[in-house]
Amino acid sequence: WSSAVCSSDLMKSKLRRLRLIQLAQIAVIPIFVSIAEIGREPGSSDWTLRHWLVMGLALWAALGGFRFRRRMIHRSEEALAEDASNPKALKQWEAGNVVVLAMAESIVLWGLVVRMVLGGALWQASLFYAAGLLLLLLWTPRMPITTPAST
Repeated sequence: WSSAVCSSDLMKSKLRRLRLIQLAQIAVIPIFVSIAEIGREPGSSDWTLRHWLVMGLALWAALGGFRFRRRMIHRSEEALAEDASNPKALKQWEAGNVVVLAMAESIVLWGLVVRMVLGGALWQASLFYAAGLLLLLLWTPRMPITTPAST
């Protein structure tokens, strides 16, 4: 029983760390937007081939995040449901959450590319900022439902 309490405390600690990472990623979005707007002209509202390429890369990151969550995080949550003290499953759960949060943040960064590199309009970059923020909120790390390890 003490092993289950220990693993529960460890899981809570990892969850707090993941939520802190998520909070930092959310907090940095307005900073990125501010940096992108320093000295910028209104930008062009045209969608060029490069804009569509960036849109495709952002979409690829989002779809990859959903697939990664389904494969890695759900698999580790199932393993943790069977045995909460499974260290491999706990590491996979933590790593999977870090990766999907990074994928969501990468979409925000593609918005910076649209605004700063491609000279796009703020509304174009805002699509990426909003999508990244939405995914960061949607993919909030949650405590997996676990049962104590059998003794």
